[in-house]
Amino acid sequence: MDSDSSGSDDHTLGFDAGRRVSKITFITLFAIGVAEVAIGLISNSVVLIADGIDSFGDSAITLIVLLGLFFATKQNNNNSSKGSNNGSDNDANRPWLSHYKIESFAAFVAAIGMVGMGIVIIVRAVEALIDPIEIVHPEIALMTLAFAAGISGYRAVQMNRIAGRYNLLSLKAGARNAIKDSMASVIGFFSILVAAYLGFPQADPIGAIIIAVFIFSISYYILKESSLVLLDVINNPQIAEQVKALIEKSHGVRVSSISFRPMGPFLYADISIVLDGSMTVAEFKRLAGSIKSSVRKRFPNIQRMAVIIEEHS
Repeated sequence: MDSDSSGSDDHTLGFDAGRRVSKITFITLFAIGVAEVAIGLISNSVVLIADGIDSFGDSAITLIVLLGLFFATKQNNNNSSKGSNNGSDNDANRPWLSHYKIESFAAFVAAIGMVGMGIVIIVRAVEALIDPIEIVHPEIALMTLAFAAGISGYRAVQMNRIAGRYNLLSLKAGARNAIKDSMASVIGFFSILVAAYLGFPQADPIGAIIIAVFIFSISYYILKESSLVLLDVINNPQIAEQVKALIEKSHGVRVSSISFRPMGPFLYADISIVLDGSMTVAEFKRLAGSIKSSVRKRFPNIQRMAVIIEEHS
């Protein structure tokens, strides 16, 4: 068996760049959430409070991405320093898997809390629809939302640029949520604008209800993804057939089986190939290296692979 225990230089650079931008984005979104909730309470704006909670949710997703990239970088560095493990790659040699479990469990609990906050927002919004509350200092609320929309949009562009350059799927997910956070701020901006200056106070709670739907969608995403990691379930069952087809077409060998295990935002693969027994060790190592290179190029979220020989009987 030839076990893959090191990432490419491009992926290491991508992890480092993604980690930096994710860290800044997490801090930014969390700070925006604090500011929006505080100003929303002062100005009596339900939509501003809702957008603040939405920012907390997006910062939680960014934190998940950040931790995933951190542990991936740490594992790559550890593997580079330790070298080959002679094909042994069991759970005892991968203590970092527990970090992904802890991260996913924390995300699961946070998502449940977000569902509760979303319900509170819906209740407050319905109350404000029935008995509208005048927004105090709407200009401050508008400036806050405009600033939040601009910062979130800028961070989304940065994350998406790095994700595209290094093909990091987890960072692309974080970028999508930053874009959604920017859109939610825009919705909040126009809701307060209509409520405060166009004489339709119900616009504020209506905007809050729309953002509450965003919060529920984030919660669903986090609950689904964290549950898959906690249960060791692969979200894309077709990927085995796709990888098998790629290897058999590109390398002319028969693949008997492929199994996957999630590693946070990435996958670990055991690939069994059938050989006739006449191949030398050096030839097999070259073949295994070529297989890993082509699979990782096509499926960048498969970060570790072990190629196993099954001799043809």
